[in-house]
Amino acid sequence: MASAPIRGYLEITSGCIIYGMVGVFLAFIHDMGTLPIIFYKLLIGIVFMLGYLCLTGKTGILRLGGKRRHLLLLGVFKLMTISFYFTCIIYSGLSIAILLLYTAPMYVTILSPVVLKEKLTRIGLVGLVLSMIGIFLIVDPATFIRSGMGNLHFIGIVAGILSGISFSCIIMTARYVRDEYSGFSQFFWATVFCVVVLVPFAPTVSVPVLRENFLMLLLFGLVNTSISGVLYFNGLSRVRTQAASILAMLEPVSGIFFDYTILHNAIFAETIVGCMFIIAGALLAVTEHISFGRYLEFGT
Repeated sequence: MASAPIRGYLEITSGCIIYGMVGVFLAFIHDMGTLPIIFYKLLIGIVFMLGYLCLTGKTGILRLGGKRRHLLLLGVFKLMTISFYFTCIIYSGLSIAILLLYTAPMYVTILSPVVLKEKLTRIGLVGLVLSMIGIFLIVDPATFIRSGMGNLHFIGIVAGILSGISFSCIIMTARYVRDEYSGFSQFFWATVFCVVVLVPFAPTVSVPVLRENFLMLLLFGLVNTSISGVLYFNGLSRVRTQAASILAMLEPVSGIFFDYTILHNAIFAETIVGCMFIIAGALLAVTEHISFGRYLEFGT
C-alpha cells in the first residue's frame, strides 16, 4: 500500500489534471452568466458528494469539530478565489487570469514559514522558480504589458491579483485545519458556503436555458467539483503545503492539453517548453522528499 505522502501526491496530481478540464466544460455551456454557472456546478457537486456519503454510510465525517471559524474562512476564500478568477477571465482574458491565479505559490512560499511554521527549503524554492518560469512562458506576460490599462482591464488585473492571494489562503487554511477535518469535509463545507451565498443568482437563468445546459452542468458538477475537489483536498492533507502549491501548477498544463486535444485550439512551442518547466518544478517538489533505501518513501 502506498504511504500517505505518495498517495497525497497522486491525489493532488489527479485532481489538478481533472480540474484542467474546466475550459472544456465552459465551452459547451451557453447563454448562462458566470455566477449562475458556478452556483449550479457547485450545487450538483454537493448533491453527488452527499449521495456518495449516504450510500457508503460515511456521513459522520461531516461532523463539525473545532476550528469552525477557520472552516468558514476556507469557504470565504474559496468563493473569493472563484469570483476573482472568473472576473479576471471576463475583463482581462484567460491567459492573464491563469498567470495571476498561479502567483499563489509565491505567497505560500513566503507566508507558510510564518503562518504554518514550515521550513523554507532551497529545493522548494528552485521548484517554485522553475514552475513560475513555465507559467510565464505559457501565458506570455508581454501581452499584459501591451494591453494597456483601461478601466475594465484594470478591474480584471486587480481581480486576478486577488485571486492569487485568496488561492494561497485556501492552501494554507486547509493545511491548518487538517487535524480537525478531513480533506473531504473541508471541501464539502467550503462548497456548501459558496452555494448558500450564490443562491440569489439561481433564478437569473430561465428554465429553457437551464434545461438545454443541464447535462453539461451535471457532468461539470460531478467531474470538476466532486471528483477533482475531493482528490485535491485529500492530497493536501497528506503533504507539505509548499510542495502541494507547486503541484497545483499542473492544472494549466492539463488545461492546455485538453484545449488542444478536445477543443482543437492551436498549441505553440513556448507552450510546450513552459509545460516542461512546470512538470520539472512539480517533480522537484516531490523528489525533495524521496529517500532511497529498502523501501521508497516520501517524507512529509
